[in-house]
Amino acid sequence: RKAMGEQAVALAQAVDYASAGTVEFIVDGDKNFYFLEMNTRLQVEHPVTELITGVDLVEQMIRVANGEPLTIKQEDIQLNGWAIENRLYAEDPYRGFLPSIGRLTRYRPPAELSGGPLLDNGKWQGEAPAGEGIAVRNDTGVYEGGEISMYYDPMIAKLCTWAPTRDQAIEAMRNALDGFEVEGIGHNLPFLSAVMDHPIFIEGTMTTAFIEEQYPEGFTGVELPEADLRRIAASAAAMHRVAEIRRTRVSGRMDNHERRVGSDWVVSLQGRNFPVSIEADQLGSTVTFDGGDQMRIASDWTPGDQLATLDADGAPLVLKVGKISGGFRIRSRGADLKVHVRTPRQAELAALMPEKVAPDTSKLLLCPMPGLIVKVDVAVGDEVHEGQALCTVEAMKMENILRAEKKGVIAKINASAGDSLAVDEVIMEFEG
Repeated sequence: RKAMGEQAVALAQAVDYASAGTVEFIVDGDKNFYFLEMNTRLQVEHPVTELITGVDLVEQMIRVANGEPLTIKQEDIQLNGWAIENRLYAEDPYRGFLPSIGRLTRYRPPAELSGGPLLDNGKWQGEAPAGEGIAVRNDTGVYEGGEISMYYDPMIAKLCTWAPTRDQAIEAMRNALDGFEVEGIGHNLPFLSAVMDHPIFIEGTMTTAFIEEQYPEGFTGVELPEADLRRIAASAAAMHRVAEIRRTRVSGRMDNHERRVGSDWVVSLQGRNFPVSIEADQLGSTVTFDGGDQMRIASDWTPGDQLATLDADGAPLVLKVGKISGGFRIRSRGADLKVHVRTPRQAELAALMPEKVAPDTSKLLLCPMPGLIVKVDVAVGDEVHEGQALCTVEAMKMENILRAEKKGVIAKINASAGDSLAVDEVIMEFEG
């Protein structure tokens, strides 16, 4: 750290640089470091520096630009605690991190908390209420109802947490990500949650090849461990019971069609079935699994709430909740789950239902992202080979070349240069 700092200062002095800036190095496995680049501006990661030092970098930049000398010296700057920043991007990790555009039908960041070092002006960003030993900060420029377009950078927000230790900062980030609600576009929140729980990240041994090595077939979501599945299953059963009781109170029902809410249910998620029974009281529900294991669930969740904050056996659990037929779409810690809560008889019949087969799109070139067709490189009747460029799509300041996955003949072209296409629109078709 000391050597890198000295090299960064030497470079700034060599070019007579006088403002906030960042010198970046790349480090190998033996901690040898090599110069990468210098950014003569405020960096995207500047909140991390502010959170661990208490120095307001933006204020210092403005004062220096105004000709004022710095009022702090190097020895005045102390590093306190740990800070982590996650960038929320309009990129869909389930589609190879391709850009995603659309309207933010829901955008509700977690509550910001001040608990780290105060900035040098005696304030914390946003004058948020004091946290208990942690800080949560969200730098953003979007709003609910706003539109993410194809013409600009896909970054939506910078979510930061601070805590006295690294493990505490990671846990604070996990909870902040769980409580970050974004709907209407594809985004990387599930991937960020997966990274925060990944053993390699927790150990601190990750490299720049992390995605390539850990997700060679692409990111497909997280397979939650047994303990987490049971907590979500118990919570979903308790939430379903609340929703069922509410349905029995609908006014205007016929006397001979009164609904009764049972206590036995089967919760299905991630390919697993959990038969449970529920006993409820005014403070919560006791969920009993097959085998006798019990879990206590308490929450003030009501049907229609898209964020559920629960106490599951004494531990906090935050779930993003959506309604689907016969259950919920639940997202937690990088997992996107369809959770069905059925009576034992319904579960028995559901097991007999055939699975829907996905349509065959092998003879189609689909637009992988909303974007602008820049050029088409082939014509109808052309024979193309694996890896050959077919067309170029521009989105969010980047051009993406779409290539043939196998040998074939172009049968039809449905788009031309200048066309704006939505995701999965058919660009061209191949002969059978």
